[in-house]
Amino acid sequence: MRWLKQYGIVFSLLFLLSLSACVPYYVKHQQFFAFIRTEQFAQAEQVIASSKKAKKKKNRLLYLLERGHVSFLQGKFSESAAFFLEADNLSESLRKEIGTEILSYIINPNVRPYYAESFELVMMHYYHALTFIELGNYESALVECRRMNLLLQALEEDGEKKRKYTRDAFGHLLMGSIYEATGDINNAFIAYRNAQEIYETEYSDLFKTVLPEQLKKDIINTARKTGFEADALMFEEKFGFKSSSPSAEEKPELILFLEYGWGAYKEASSFDFVFSQNNGMMNFVNPATGIAFNYPVSSVSSNDLSNLASVNVFRIAFPRYVQSPAFFQQGSVQVNGKTTQVDLAQPLSEIAVQSLRDRFLKEMRQALLRFALKKAGEYALKQENKDAGAILGIANAITEQADTRNWQTLPAYINYIRIPLSEGLNTVSIKSKTVQGRERNDVLSIEAKGKRKYIKSLRIISAKE
Repeated sequence: MRWLKQYGIVFSLLFLLSLSACVPYYVKHQQFFAFIRTEQFAQAEQVIASSKKAKKKKNRLLYLLERGHVSFLQGKFSESAAFFLEADNLSESLRKEIGTEILSYIINPNVRPYYAESFELVMMHYYHALTFIELGNYESALVECRRMNLLLQALEEDGEKKRKYTRDAFGHLLMGSIYEATGDINNAFIAYRNAQEIYETEYSDLFKTVLPEQLKKDIINTARKTGFEADALMFEEKFGFKSSSPSAEEKPELILFLEYGWGAYKEASSFDFVFSQNNGMMNFVNPATGIAFNYPVSSVSSNDLSNLASVNVFRIAFPRYVQSPAFFQQGSVQVNGKTTQVDLAQPLSEIAVQSLRDRFLKEMRQALLRFALKKAGEYALKQENKDAGAILGIANAITEQADTRNWQTLPAYINYIRIPLSEGLNTVSIKSKTVQGRERNDVLSIEAKGKRKYIKSLRIISAKE
């Protein structure tokens, strides 16, 4: 009876661990996210800085991204730049490691370090560049632009045929803005033109996001400033409007990125697959969706094949993005008595959903065979020892959890506007309206000089006045 008692203790501990393992990442760090949602950034920083879970090696990249972001939101730009630099270096080194990746195929994706989604890496460069701009270091911001460009090229070149999100229009728009702010008009025009092409193809189709009106003007203006008059005329005809010729005396301008809402978050979902075999193939079919995966019977041993047939049904855990409800429906900017509506530039929540959908079949195929073999071993052990088999079953449940980690403090979408300024102090009023009709008012004060291009971002999460 002593062995039965020992089994009972182990069984209970494993059961409690299984309940803990099922909790999504955002729930495990709900206090941090609660402070972010209410724009209490200093309190959020204290929470994550003292979190042992967030600092674990496998979560280190995510921790650095969140620390860099929350420092940025507080205006601690030097600290933010340091965190994003470490995150950038870590993301590169992680992608060169294959040991933990192989282990994750055998056990669980949660055992591997968090690599970050491709769009999260784009946003890492976005914030890193903005920190340098806030610090007045435009040369470093340009370096960050070039690093973003290399990332975008790598995403496009490495994109599999079935992947749809392989190019990021907003990344090119940001590069164009920074090139223009540093006086590199030629590269600004190229970046804007690249952004335009992606908006009109991938973004309009995948995310229902049209080419921003402001970007149309930016393309024409930079074409003219570069001396590409034929291109300027061609784009005027394409866009259906005439743009005024650049003034001999340029005035200062504000390029403003308004970051609205709360981005999508990951939670676990499950898929049931029914097993069968014929013509030398193992077949796994999800009856609800019709998704099917086939593997040669030679992929497994004869014992495993027999045990798989006995188990028959397999339930696989897989992450899915959940989009937060839309909170703000529109925004406008007023300066020097003129009001302008902002344009949607980056639908981050939709991009998050698509990026996960792009790799669903590939990762599900890997997860399915891995889990099926674990269940086959569990079935075989149960035939020898029912209690030991039950313990192994709980252990398998613990190690087969969906990876629900993600950079969740990102906004749901980013709007974009260019605003002419006057020499001296400018008061920029931003009005945001919620879907319930409530208004929120924010103010930016900018001391404008010469013909400088000022690049700013403003995060708007809650409806506080």
